[in-house]
Amino acid sequence: MYGNDSSKQWNERLREAMLARDKSQTDISRATGITPAGIKKWLDGAVSKPKFDDVFDVCTYLDITPEWLMKGIGSMNDKSQLSSSNMVSIQQVDYFGSCGLGVMNFEDFPEIKTLQVTPAWFNKNFSFYNPRDIKIITALGDSMEPEIRDGDAVFIDITDRETLRDGIYLLVVDGEAYIKRIQKLIGKKIALISSNKAYKDIEVSLDSDIEIRVLGRVIKSLKLVDI
Repeated sequence: MYGNDSSKQWNERLREAMLARDKSQTDISRATGITPAGIKKWLDGAVSKPKFDDVFDVCTYLDITPEWLMKGIGSMNDKSQLSSSNMVSIQQVDYFGSCGLGVMNFEDFPEIKTLQVTPAWFNKNFSFYNPRDIKIITALGDSMEPEIRDGDAVFIDITDRETLRDGIYLLVVDGEAYIKRIQKLIGKKIALISSNKAYKDIEVSLDSDIEIRVLGRVIKSLKLVDI
């Protein structure tokens, strides 16, 4: 049975964790990308329901659980309630997807680490997916900004390898990996589209000698801290 620290407000628990971890508002802002003004609003109690992704990033950085921070469940230093048997594992692999000019990659997706997330977080973000079908890669470049930023963790559904519908995919074009939005065109052609308008669209004929392999569909991107 776990203790309950629900008598306090969540922003009070955040202050407690920051003091215990010797971290400042600036430290959290730099680590998570949340603005200093945003962190101040949290601490002042001006935000009652922060974004889940922001909470996840802050909790990862401070080494606390979202359950303790937001609900007071358990204790700040007791993460036993999130034992491996209760967590969902998502594999992070040594694979860079270029949001720019392309980058050579290995194809066997060697594992780097495993991201452990709560069932609640997984269901909120990937309710229709099997964890085994999701791989995390790292974005490289700025051509897909603001949707996907350089260094973001990009979640790929590796079972969705058919370009039957428009969407953002991880694909290999002549040996180089890209993250691009695919749009089907008339005449067995596709366009590889960048969100950043500083980059021109790339039109590719499926009848040409250019090798194109779709490795999976992008289903989410996040700035993760210390996976």
